[in-house]
Amino acid sequence: MKFINPTKARRQTGVTYLSSVSKSVKHLKSKKYGELTLSLYLAPAKMSGYEVCPGRNAECTRLCLNQSGKNIGPQKERGDFINQSRITKTRLFFEHHEFFMDWMINEIEAAQRKAIRMTYKLSVRLNNTSDISPEEFRRHGKNILEIFPDIQFYEYTKVPTRVDLMKKYTNYDVTFSYTGYNLAICQQMLENDVRVAVVFKKVPEEFMGYPVIDGDKYDMRYKDDNKVIVGLKYKVNRNKLTPEVKFVIQ
Repeated sequence: MKFINPTKARRQTGVTYLSSVSKSVKHLKSKKYGELTLSLYLAPAKMSGYEVCPGRNAECTRLCLNQSGKNIGPQKERGDFINQSRITKTRLFFEHHEFFMDWMINEIEAAQRKAIRMTYKLSVRLNNTSDISPEEFRRHGKNILEIFPDIQFYEYTKVPTRVDLMKKYTNYDVTFSYTGYNLAICQQMLENDVRVAVVFKKVPEEFMGYPVIDGDKYDMRYKDDNKVIVGLKYKVNRNKLTPEVKFVIQ
């Protein structure tokens, strides 16, 4: 396996890292549960020139989490830097895939060693601001789930067929996402023991006849029951939430 020298990679790409370990506000919470979470943030939708969110619609694109947190308010310049970094990473994925994967594999291995030293478990979320199949993360004839069979991977998805991969890979977990326009599919998912994530202005105790759990308490969704609604509170965004938006239950 080719080792990517971090210094050389930073110089060549202008990017200091591909992924991070338990650094975002939500993923920091994983430490309370004796776990580290490695997370990858790419440029969502078609921001990079490459489509990475095949199940998106106009509403979720406009209100994407990519435009919240550090990307809003007085930190706009920092946000623009973050966006450019994510664009670079995404282009590396599509244009220099072997280079990207060698670097990604190296970071996961480093995170795994760190977790072992801390006597923590490690989980990986590849799609924090994207929705690419894990089977597309490939190197040496194997996908990322096969390369690291003992590591738990998880994500949210708007692609219905993605849930089928859970039957194929025991180390992969998916939570299906409500778009505002796929209520019937969400109902089918719940009936087939696949949990569904919904964004609310105010998180209720029940929705669609199912109990709603606090999805902001932690991010490791594979720890949740299946027949539940994962309630995610709407995060302030660069773009204004308007009353006609269906993606957020208001």
